[in-house]
Amino acid sequence: KKILVDGLRFSYNGPFDIIEFFKTTEYWIKSNEMEKEIKRKLEHVNPTGKKIEWFIEAWKMHSNYAKGVVRMRALFNNIQEVEVVKNDKKRKLNFGDVLIIFDGFIETDLEARWHQKPLFYFMRALADKYVFKFWTGKYHNLIRKDVYSMHMALKEFFEAYK
Repeated sequence: KKILVDGLRFSYNGPFDIIEFFKTTEYWIKSNEMEKEIKRKLEHVNPTGKKIEWFIEAWKMHSNYAKGVVRMRALFNNIQEVEVVKNDKKRKLNFGDVLIIFDGFIETDLEARWHQKPLFYFMRALADKYVFKFWTGKYHNLIRKDVYSMHMALKEFFEAYK
């Protein structure tokens, strides 16, 4: 694994629709032709409101040996249901604190080409650094672009509720 984007985050406090948040995230993943794996989905109900954690990884195989992964961890705190009136229509929304953290990395699978003996491991480290970087390095900008694209899509989603 090689980390390309580490800890890109944004926070929001205000009204939003959590169901629409999940739909927006799913739409982004499908439109970028990625697969999704839910790592953790928790919900705790406290007297002050709900606390929700949603941790997913969206990934795309760029080649037989390189997989780009976008990791998103969404933390919702003190979520309460409120009723908002807009254009004489009542709508139920959620209100609370949101923190979303993004990471992006590339996973390479070159294990089949090298043995795990110390000399071969050292040779593989040199080859990864100087030879294979031409093959795996070409995917670094694609993965960074995916992470920043997801960041902007969700940031625009929350800005629509301001």
